Amino acid sequence: MKSLTKSSTNPGLDLFLIQLAGKYSISKKYSSGETICEEGERGNSMLLILTGSVKIVKQSSLDGALVQIGARGVGEFLGEMALVEELPRSATVIAETDCEVLEFSKDNFEKVIQEQPALATRVLRSLSNKLRESDSHRISELEENNKILNATNEELVRLNAFLDCVIDRSPSAVFLATRAGQIFRLNAAATKMFELAEPGNRFVVDDLFKDFALKEFRKNPEKSWHGEVTALRENEEFPAYLSVATLTGHNESLLHLLICQDISELQAFNRAIKEFEKYTTAQQTAAELAHDLKNLLGVLLGNVELVLHQLTDEQKEKMDKTIQAIRQVSKETHQFAEDIMAYREEEGEFQPIDIRSMVKAVIRFCKLQGIFKDITLDFSVSTDFPRRLDVKEGQIQSVIVNLLTNAAEALAADSGKSYRAIQIDLSYDPGSHCAVIRTLDNGPGIEPKLQSKLFKERVTTKKHGHGIGLVSIGRIIQNHNGQISVETHPGQGTTFEIRLPVEREQQDA
Repeated sequence: MKSLTKSSTNPGLDLFLIQLAGKYSISKKYSSGETICEEGERGNSMLLILTGSVKIVKQSSLDGALVQIGARGVGEFLGEMALVEELPRSATVIAETDCEVLEFSKDNFEKVIQEQPALATRVLRSLSNKLRESDSHRISELEENNKILNATNEELVRLNAFLDCVIDRSPSAVFLATRAGQIFRLNAAATKMFELAEPGNRFVVDDLFKDFALKEFRKNPEKSWHGEVTALRENEEFPAYLSVATLTGHNESLLHLLICQDISELQAFNRAIKEFEKYTTAQQTAAELAHDLKNLLGVLLGNVELVLHQLTDEQKEKMDKTIQAIRQVSKETHQFAEDIMAYREEEGEFQPIDIRSMVKAVIRFCKLQGIFKDITLDFSVSTDFPRRLDVKEGQIQSVIVNLLTNAAEALAADSGKSYRAIQIDLSYDPGSHCAVIRTLDNGPGIEPKLQSKLFKERVTTKKHGHGIGLVSIGRIIQNHNGQISVETHPGQGTTFEIRLPVEREQQDA
């Protein structure tokens, strides 16, 4: 299990970059004045500054002296062009202060872009800032040295090539538009999402959205906006999430960057989950009532037995039919209550289900819920995890939602934690031929006195909790011939582990 604690003390750097960094990069530290990379050397990696600052220098063609052409700080990138084509580095980078950087190889950077598309937006912003800085600096240098200007132009070409590379690889629709809203650059994802013809037709931003107008956006002093909109695809409307930013030049706004994601599937899933939650709540309420009904029946039958002890044989004989009727009705009512509590676990059919896709969908849903605000949700899956498992889909989905929600509620109640995280891992144990599902959190843990009662009795630490959730989870896993266990440490976190048997043909599928 990887650490769930924050790997950097720098509050300005995005958490998802730090998390991905630990997975796909190498951390390196440099002392003030130490050279990080040199002009002219070959490189095929990109650097991200975690702490400290660096300066960028070039060797003057006139006297060979080093001339500072820029500086970079926390959260900024270096060496992006090396990921597009393996050419010599165009400048030397020197640590201005003690600093720590993360090094991404070309292959690992492509994996990060696939796993976390938001990184593409971050890189786009970084590149736009560099373009503006580079533009201003090179114009001032034109009077000093034409050769340096030529080198700068080559650098800008490589920057634009990298910008195109990032845009083309983004799974989101990306548009670049003029101030007037005329689209002059779009990626393949945008063409597919909006079913646009290839160049030849001219597109305007306002024609692609029903309730978004670029002229209204330009009135926004913040120069950026994001939110849900209604997008247009021929005669069809679909929900989308749109992010818009203004990229500024030396004197005035030059163009707009728009990034759009189709959220139709996510909204459909969200509606399905809400319906599922209504149904689940009704089932839990019925189960709770049935549980209380069983308790009341026990009290009733106990009082009947007490009454019998106080009757004479003659009185018992006269009331025999009445007593038998009470016992029979109590027995039938008890069975009825058992049936209600078991109904939820018996519903549905076993079918081959892609658990990976199910978990990803659940995580997407959870991230939209308020209880998961400020909580980092991580997901990992081993390469040998079965593609499909024979399970009752609704039940296993309910188990995962329940465990993640319980973890989020525990973290929300832990006011002493500045960093909250939940992780769900999928793996395969060849020794027992079991698929293993683990949920881990760094919350307050569970009291030792309650651990032995989990999955067996109604146990809750919530003020208004009913304690049925974990009992229901235990029954569902039992009905799947599986096992569930918990490992918890007060103040450190809790791990729930589910083991489901895998048939050989499922593992080979």
